[in-house]
Amino acid sequence: MFFGKLFKKNHSHYLTQAGKHLAAERFADARFDFLEALKRCPGDAVSDEREIRAGLNAAGDSLGLLNLQEGEHALQAVDLVKAFDHFTLAGELAVDEKIKVAARAKLASLQQSSAAAPIPSQGPSAHKAHGGSSCASCKDAGSHQPAEQNQPDSNLSEEDRFFLMIQPLQGDLAARYAALGEKFATAYLLVHDGNDTDALPILREILTSGDNDIVIYEVALIMYRAGQLHECEALLNRSLSINPGNSMSYLALVQLRAETGRYAEAIATVDLMMGLGIMPDQGQLMLGELQEAAGNEAAAFEAFTVALALPAVARSAAERLIPMLDKQGRLDEAKFLAKRYLKGCC
Repeated sequence: MFFGKLFKKNHSHYLTQAGKHLAAERFADARFDFLEALKRCPGDAVSDEREIRAGLNAAGDSLGLLNLQEGEHALQAVDLVKAFDHFTLAGELAVDEKIKVAARAKLASLQQSSAAAPIPSQGPSAHKAHGGSSCASCKDAGSHQPAEQNQPDSNLSEEDRFFLMIQPLQGDLAARYAALGEKFATAYLLVHDGNDTDALPILREILTSGDNDIVIYEVALIMYRAGQLHECEALLNRSLSINPGNSMSYLALVQLRAETGRYAEAIATVDLMMGLGIMPDQGQLMLGELQEAAGNEAAAFEAFTVALALPAVARSAAERLIPMLDKQGRLDEAKFLAKRYLKGCC
């Protein structure tokens, strides 16, 4: 008991350690030690408490930024579950309102109109076995499913909410969404808030003035959520007939076909996308995931190996390859990939 009291660490110890971790950019360790310091900080140590809180804010904001970056990497690799986790953490850990707003915008985009991952819910569990990530289905990822109990941010106008939500969209899609006007923005926000019933008539009214691939895509997602899969697929094909370059419609079509067990058709769609130069890096990763979901492990391994050479998806490819190498008993190769590609994951 005496020695326990003698060597008990006070707030100054944790504050010093936290400062060292912060300087070394070990932000998670710094945040832990700042929290420990705050717990032990006496009420009269006003200066130390101020320093601790400032350090906590700095560590939290740094972790928020790192998670935004990791979320972007996951989004580029079409790993929506991991992207969702990182964007959620970014919003929770950061103190800076700009970082929080950015994280909310990313989550909003994931929950509605960002690219859908093409792996069905019954797909292989190997992704989850390593690194806690998996590829999501329409229902899992939320890109075809409105957020439950999702309340509008009372601090933002509807115009600002819409603007923030569309910013993460790929290529020129943000500008195209913004150009669709106030009615479309209203429908988009209704969908985001889980109100498909009121959004659908607005979108259909917009289509009476002429076909638009984006509006048709949004209607297709509503049909998906309503369980009308044949109509959803027909609408996605219609969207692509209007604009063969709409990556979101391609990705949703790939996912829908994979989710209904039509892996050969899904793979052919990805091949078509890649041939048109649409998301070629992410497409290579999708090919591996689709082959794996279809039970073609050798083809999946080959596709992931090719993806490993593509910087945008290399980390995700490594995450898929490592459990496959472990299963084959190629432990040294698995360790090499983990060290090279997964080092420093927050």
